[in-house]
Amino acid sequence: MNKNIFLIGFLLCSITSISQTSIIGTLDNSLLQKYIQLAKQNYPRVKIYDAQVEKAKNMFTTAKMSAFDVLNAGYYYRPENVDGIALVPGNGGNVNGNQIVTRGFQAGIAVNLGSLFSKPSVIRSAKADYALAKAQDEEYEMMLETEVKSKYYDFLLMKKQLEIRNLAYQNSKIEGADAKTKYQRGDISIEAYNASKTMATESEALVLAAEVNYLKAKNALEDMIGTKLENVH
Repeated sequence: MNKNIFLIGFLLCSITSISQTSIIGTLDNSLLQKYIQLAKQNYPRVKIYDAQVEKAKNMFTTAKMSAFDVLNAGYYYRPENVDGIALVPGNGGNVNGNQIVTRGFQAGIAVNLGSLFSKPSVIRSAKADYALAKAQDEEYEMMLETEVKSKYYDFLLMKKQLEIRNLAYQNSKIEGADAKTKYQRGDISIEAYNASKTMATESEALVLAAEVNYLKAKNALEDMIGTKLENVH
């Protein structure tokens, strides 16, 4: 009868333990998405890639605006009532009046052929750099999302392992106390009693190791999202 009760209790504990070891059931996708968004906002390397995108964008805009550099516009002014004097705005110098054949204003546009042929390639290069910076930024965000998920799964694993180790330790303490009582009554040998104490000691050591692993996983996830997990709801 006692053996049957023990078996039933053992089966119930086994079923409970199996249900408690599931990690998939503890996943919180809503919370995970919050972690991902926080990482995209706070992780330092994200800011580096964002700055590179902004820099490439500005360089592309500057390159497009510099297309007007190929044109040089100017004008010359010779007063109607002055002989032999030409005023050239911009250089502050005077030239011989014989070089100017008409009086009044003369306007003109000069084209820099070197710049005219080189500007399109400069603009295309700046555009390509901008597209590359955006692509690298998008790629890193995808990698960051994967990394946050990995850190979150590791955290859940370490948390679950800690729970299991704590449960095993509590059970070992109960079993140790029971073994001590049985030994004092003479129901078990000293070897069996010592084995029970050794098991309790080893179980406690496993709890300590699980606590360290849990803290490491928690810190790793917090480093990714830039804040304490307790601050995210």
